[in-house]
Amino acid sequence: MNVTLSKLLCFTLALLLASTPLIRAQQTTPAAPVPSQIQQAQTIFLTNSGSDPNFPIDATEAYNDIYAALQTWGRYKLVNSPDQADLVFQLKGIAPITDVSAYRNSVYSATSPAFQLTILDPKSNIALWTITSPVTVTGKDQILARWVSISETNLLSRVKVVAGQPLSPDETADLTTVPKYHTTRTILIVTGVAAGAVVAGVLIGHHELENSLANQKASQDAFCKANNIPLSQCAGG
Repeated sequence: MNVTLSKLLCFTLALLLASTPLIRAQQTTPAAPVPSQIQQAQTIFLTNSGSDPNFPIDATEAYNDIYAALQTWGRYKLVNSPDQADLVFQLKGIAPITDVSAYRNSVYSATSPAFQLTILDPKSNIALWTITSPVTVTGKDQILARWVSISETNLLSRVKVVAGQPLSPDETADLTTVPKYHTTRTILIVTGVAAGAVVAGVLIGHHELENSLANQKASQDAFCKANNIPLSQCAGG
């Protein structure tokens, strides 16, 4: 072995040994802790902050469902005023733009709906934690109602994890499942047209949101990783 090759091998070995502690440190870096106030609280005040214009679920119905679910859970006592509460849960239906596509010389934007629950300190009004849970809107009638119910259950499951309560197998299964065939249709708004075309007012149509499955799956996987739920359980069904 010549001298140059020997020096190169020694240098490479030294570099690997020097970088090993750093790699280990990166792998064992703990996640940021949940504020102790959330786990120690006894009373909450749930507020209905409405929803974005394109949110596909009635905000009042969703609020009533989640209010009832929190009552059934029983971890926190729901009170009628923020002055009586240790925490304020601010519920809102959001519909951020997650896809832009072109069709017949027009450009459309599509949304991926989600529940957003912001946990506030009622005294300082500081947001302590924000939980976002995807809303699956697929099918009609009973099928749609089932997926909306699962989305609401998933929101509560995420609250339970933040509050330090382990999930049941059924809750974990619901949290990590997505529909095999997704036929969600969302409102599209024309944001631009080709030169020479004339658009009077706003055109509202429907479009297959093909990336919604990927968006929801990525969100669920990220949540599972952050809360030590095996990824094998996050494969969905």
